[in-house]
Order: sequence, then structure tokens, then C-alpha cells
Amino acid sequence: MPAPAALGQMLRQRRKAIGKTMKQVALEAGLTEGFISQIERGISTPSLISLYNVANALGTSVDTFLSQPPRHEHSMVSHAGERPGYNVATKDRVYELLERGFPGAMLNGCITQIPEGYVSELTSHEGEDFIYLIEGEILYEVDGRDYHLKAGDTLHFPSKLPHRARNIGKGPARELWVGTTRIIKED
Repeated sequence: MPAPAALGQMLRQRRKAIGKTMKQVALEAGLTEGFISQIERGISTPSLISLYNVANALGTSVDTFLSQPPRHEHSMVSHAGERPGYNVATKDRVYELLERGFPGAMLNGCITQIPEGYVSELTSHEGEDFIYLIEGEILYEVDGRDYHLKAGDTLHFPSKLPHRARNIGKGPARELWVGTTRIIKED
């Protein structure tokens, strides 16, 4: 897995190779040009969904940028303790990809460990997001409105709406995310 500076260099090289400006990538990824610049310079590290959006804007897959690319086999069962965790560069946010199910499955799920004090960037993408907060306390901002979730609470929204999460609790939080966005490419 590349460090933030290496990740930024890889993204910059890809962007230049296909002849896109930072402004074009930012517009297509639903992010600011300043944030794209920070990623390319290794100052900021994107969340998984923002990296997904940037990778799409660059015509590539997010898989190459994961600390431990997930298996691409299909199975309808995954067992606790057997799913590898992965992250984006040095972000402390760890994603545990749940089973991919069957070829053509519409839903994707992961359990996300969110460190205390973590704030994600504002992002949007196609599809729907459903979140069940397993533990902790998260303030979600969706389309300019705040939703304060505690363990056991849920949130369901069209992911085209701008959204971000902030861990406001004392300690890490864990959430179950289920969405229709295909983050990991199909084989």
C-alpha cells in the first residue's frame, strides 16, 4: 500500500497520462480542486468512497490503492475473524469488506472502524447508503443537515446527496455500511 505521498504521485501520474486537469477530476469526483491538490501532494488522504470517485474520474479502479486488496471470489457467507481489514494509505479508518455474495449482486457491505476525532471529507456518489451504528457516536451531515447517531441507530439516504461523518464520541466507533455503490470491481 502506498504512503500518502506515493498515493498522490500515482494519482497525479494517472491524471496527467490521460490529460485531465485537477479541476476536471475534482468536478467528476464531486470534490474540490483544493482537496485533489492536497491528495496529490500527500497532504491529505481520501476516504475509500472519495478514492473510489477519484479513481472513476481517472478511469481506473480503487483496488490498486488498498492496503490489502480484498479477495475477488464470490461466496454467500463470510465468517467473523476471517475477513481482512484494509485502509486507504495511512488513514486510521479500517474497512472490513463483507461477503460479495454472487456475481451481479446489487448490495455491498462493510464494517468500518472509525477512530476518535475522525472527520471525513464531504462527498457524494451514485446509489444509496444505509448505516447501522454498532458502537460509538457519529455525527453525520447529509445535504447540510446533521444527524446525531448513537449505537443502535440507523441512517438511510440517497448517496448523491453531499455527506460526511464525524466521530464525536469518546473512543472509536464501528458502523455497518450497506450500499449500492460497487467499490471493488467485479472479476
